[in-house]
Amino acid sequence: MDPQASRYGWYHVLFEDYQPGAEEQQNLTLLFDETIQALNSLDFALDLSLPDDDSPLGSRVVAMADWCQGLLYGLAVAGLTDTTSLSKDCQEYVTDVIQISQINDVDLDESEHDESNFAELVEYLRMGLFLLFGELSPDENQDEQTEH
Repeated sequence: MDPQASRYGWYHVLFEDYQPGAEEQQNLTLLFDETIQALNSLDFALDLSLPDDDSPLGSRVVAMADWCQGLLYGLAVAGLTDTTSLSKDCQEYVTDVIQISQINDVDLDESEHDESNFAELVEYLRMGLFLLFGELSPDENQDEQTEH
């Protein structure tokens, strides 16, 4: 894994044939900074940027699948492979994200039970991301301890 994501250049992988303008570059850098800040926050204030609760449940589920595809793409670009050493919990999380990312068409009746299940799944994705981020982030304190 590449432990040093560049806050200024991470989006070049996404835009091979497109050069974002100055304002777009600034917005992408801000998105990077806000995401890192949220992942490092003690209050777990990360928002997955899914459609609002008043959107049809089917479209929110498809958006969640798209979010999972984006996460998997980002992990692959960062160097995560089948041989990357992960804890059992993180392996299970990545496997679940892969399965969710394969959802492509949803036709739901939007019952209260479905809404509750969706909310639980979103929370699982959020909290699992914190776990994965913590495991894949370099531990600066450990580096300092090994230097002694």
